[in-house]
Amino acid sequence: MYKRKGLHEQLCVVIVDPSILKEKGVVITDRNASSKYVKFLEPPYGLTDVDEDLVFARYWNHDNPIEKNLRTSIICAEVLIPDLVSPKFITGVYVSCGKTEERVRQILAELKIQIKIVVNSDLFFQ
Repeated sequence: MYKRKGLHEQLCVVIVDPSILKEKGVVITDRNASSKYVKFLEPPYGLTDVDEDLVFARYWNHDNPIEKNLRTSIICAEVLIPDLVSPKFITGVYVSCGKTEERVRQILAELKIQIKIVVNSDLFFQ
């Protein structure tokens, strides 16, 4: 999201129900899945290995380049879903601003989809 913060009005983040962790083949990673030091973990127990404070940190910069690299990797912890996310698990979307909220509201209305829309500018580094 940070690298695309200038495109925030064109983006949304899908909110997925936590019950998806019970689906077959789901894997939790304690950091970016492409990291050299990633652990692939079985849900829900793998959540205990995820550093929640670092994943949800507002800033990940650090003076020590090794620590910065570690934080940059951890903030990108993932839940990997095989194939696709079934629509039944999608409970809402985050958007960065009112302009995007209105556009998403129109699209969802046309598709007759009723899910929540949450404006959260911090998520988009605004």
